[in-house]
Amino acid sequence: MSRQNLLLLIAMTICAAFLLAANQQTRPDGWNVLSVYGYWFVRISIEATLFFAFFLLVGLIPALNRRKVAALCLAGLASYLPFVLSVTAMDIVLGLPELGSTVGTARGPDPQVGAFLLELGYLLDNHAFLCGLLSLPLLAETRMIVSIGKHTNVAQEALETTSDELADGSVLPENVAGQTSFFESLSPPFTGTLLRAEAQEHYVKLVGTSETRMILYRFSDILRELPQSLGMQVHRSHWIANEAIRKVVRKGNNTRIETQDGMQIPVSRRYVSRVTGWAEQNSAKTESNDRASTA
Repeated sequence: MSRQNLLLLIAMTICAAFLLAANQQTRPDGWNVLSVYGYWFVRISIEATLFFAFFLLVGLIPALNRRKVAALCLAGLASYLPFVLSVTAMDIVLGLPELGSTVGTARGPDPQVGAFLLELGYLLDNHAFLCGLLSLPLLAETRMIVSIGKHTNVAQEALETTSDELADGSVLPENVAGQTSFFESLSPPFTGTLLRAEAQEHYVKLVGTSETRMILYRFSDILRELPQSLGMQVHRSHWIANEAIRKVVRKGNNTRIETQDGMQIPVSRRYVSRVTGWAEQNSAKTESNDRASTA
């Protein structure tokens, strides 16, 4: 999720809380206006936090990783009961009569159980509306950022094109042309040379010489399709092209890569030997070329 969308979601949560507070017709005894606004702010914040926490958990399920609508619906259902329990507990602590007022109208052998079931029904529309409202930026982000075409028939279409040019005349990135079906699935095609890829939650950020793009894709799938001769994975969230590396910096137990565009990429301990080995090999190759050019 982008920072802009996160700020938008926080603003929407605050607005929803303030609208509910502004439309509350009666106030509990001893409460002033600020108390009412504070109560609704805490209540809606709890609801929104639970919804997004379950959305992140649902996103870990492989079958729902790319089905955002299904993931949002499941997150709304899963967070409903914890939300009702949290609100009920908060109302009891604050001495609010909302649950107690329904005891007299509840039917069944246990009036308290019946009252809680009524509370589940009373809060359903509130929860469904807020979850739907907060889902809009996430769904819009999918439509605006994700630009992946269908993967079906990619192999067949690739056979009908040259290694460097697609059927519509667009050109693949210079350092991956004709080597991977992943870039053939992007629409519009990724232009220029791919410099690095960075995993960001359910998305992957592609940085190239001509453009930067966010796509909904598994980082592990991209790693499998990128040729090893082009670059290497240096962190669980970072892949970098060989030509994008300016130098490898080691300071104590920390290793990082400085890219040609000035970025600092961390190197995990499991990849340190690979990175340093590449750096030593590249240094030896550069020295050999320098000696050959001066000879």
